[in-house]
Amino acid sequence: MSAIRKVVVCGAGGTMGAGIAMVAARAGFQTICFDQSAEALARSRKSAEGFFAKAVEKGRMAAEDRDATLARLQDETDLAALADCDLVIEAIFENLAAKQQLFTRLNGICKPDTIFASNTSTLSITEIAGGCGREDRVIGMHFCLPAQMMKLIEMSRGMNTSDAVFRAAWGWTEAAGQLPVETQDRPGFILNALLVPFNNDVLRAIEAGVATPEDIDTAIRGALGYKMGPCALLDLIGLDTQVRLGEAFYPITLDPRAAVPPILRRLVAAGRLGAKSGRGLLTGISRDRAGTAPGFALVRGGDSRSFPEGDSFLDRAAPGSVTLCIGGAYAPDPAQTAILVELGTECLGHHTGEDSGREGSNVLGFARYRNGYDAPTGLIEIVRQPGTDPAALEAARAVFEAAGFTTVVCADRPGRIIDRLVRPKYNDALRFLDEGLALATDLDKTCCLGLGYPDGPIERVTRGGLAWHHQVSTTLQRLTGLAGYAPARAAVLAADRSAEGLA
Repeated sequence: MSAIRKVVVCGAGGTMGAGIAMVAARAGFQTICFDQSAEALARSRKSAEGFFAKAVEKGRMAAEDRDATLARLQDETDLAALADCDLVIEAIFENLAAKQQLFTRLNGICKPDTIFASNTSTLSITEIAGGCGREDRVIGMHFCLPAQMMKLIEMSRGMNTSDAVFRAAWGWTEAAGQLPVETQDRPGFILNALLVPFNNDVLRAIEAGVATPEDIDTAIRGALGYKMGPCALLDLIGLDTQVRLGEAFYPITLDPRAAVPPILRRLVAAGRLGAKSGRGLLTGISRDRAGTAPGFALVRGGDSRSFPEGDSFLDRAAPGSVTLCIGGAYAPDPAQTAILVELGTECLGHHTGEDSGREGSNVLGFARYRNGYDAPTGLIEIVRQPGTDPAALEAARAVFEAAGFTTVVCADRPGRIIDRLVRPKYNDALRFLDEGLALATDLDKTCCLGLGYPDGPIERVTRGGLAWHHQVSTTLQRLTGLAGYAPARAAVLAADRSAEGLA
């Protein structure tokens, strides 16, 4: 098979296509940037010039290398100019018919040994290749956004893809300085199979009033160590893009979590698309951390999950206007500014009772997030009720923030913020292993390289304890009735072994 020297990126006027073109040109390949819009290509050219100028400024690239890289980028709006290319990477919008039509047209233009690669994030490579005339030479090559900065590429074979073509494409990704991971030709591969439903869960949590976008991002970054919160990521990729992903993903999987949430369609209809429109989920408004705090009396019922014995925070306890109830204790006192009740998997209403949405007083819940049996993090989820006293909420924030914790506020809903969002994703990841979608190492590697996670979902849920995951997921499923919380097989097995004293 001939070596790959000339690369074409179709859809190079878009954000993803422009990034892929930068990757190819930076690695020394002659790169044709094709798009139907000359204006879009001009914008991408300007973006590339800015990106490489910054690289020179920061000492990551020599000026002569920048000039040579930019010289390798060639803009084209005529498909006929792609005839002698060795590799076509398609990065147009997520529409099966459009991708099929493009490859069919290119089959009649390109030389017989040209490889066709699709950057699709949700669609089947086999279906994209179907009827194009060279089904054995079509592969999946899913880059991550922003492509010019992210190293991961998900490589997927169609049912008719030849081994020689797959090896040649794999070799090109390595020559381009990228890190390929082999995935199966399944909806969403690894990355989007986990990410699309997760992002929709985030949007539904916002619509349900669980927490603000800002607090959701703070919680996820603080508790899980993600470089970017899900709302910031949605604003970056574009809320309209998330709509298209859901519309492509849901009909294939029939997973209710993949269906487009109503709030997402309203945001797009209002023109709130994220970074591309200047307005999205995040407002940019922040609040100052509390500097001083009232004293708090301590009421113990048993061992505290948030503050294990010897935790220095407990040394701060002194009589004051706040009462901190830990280890299952609850001591109501209307005379106090705030009563803070430590929560496990239960809701605050378990302690206070509920009143059809009218409940609320000086009592709030709190939980310091920890991943199963890992050490506690510095993130405190504070739980409010509809009628919570604002002064009590401010006192709660102050008690924890003055001690150096990060706080977020959420409604009294099962799972609060973090467990509500991550438990379905962990169940998905465990099921993907059972289904042979990827090896555990590749699944975790994909999430770490493609999304900047400090650890992958399999490593994290296993380290935290599969039996613990089973307990949390089972509780959430019982409280919500949602199938996404049904524990995966590995967690059920771990719980059974624990119950029988085998683990």
